[in-house]
Amino acid sequence: MIVGIPTDDGVTVSEHFGRSRSFLIAKIEDGKVVSRNLYENPHNKESDDQVGHGRVLKLLTDNKVGKVVCFNLNPRMQGNLESLKIKVEKSGLNSRIDEILKEEAARTH
Repeated sequence: MIVGIPTDDGVTVSEHFGRSRSFLIAKIEDGKVVSRNLYENPHNKESDDQVGHGRVLKLLTDNKVGKVVCFNLNPRMQGNLESLKIKVEKSGLNSRIDEILKEEAARTH
């Protein structure tokens, strides 16, 4: 399972999916986090909303993300993710990424 999480600090979940500073993408296998990479949010580059959404979706699909864990997500982006078969799970505001990944790893073990 590969999980994508919007974050501003690399430690907690960002309040806004599309306006987060970056995305942490983690690969989980056999109950362990085997890789973690932080990517700049391509939506924040100078572009209109439509182009920005496309860039975020490309980042996630290029990295084979199967699940996004986030606090807040607009309905259009949620529909886009679901149409790409990317599961969406809501978290609490400022949830700790390490705890989310620990829970995800326990589910794959």
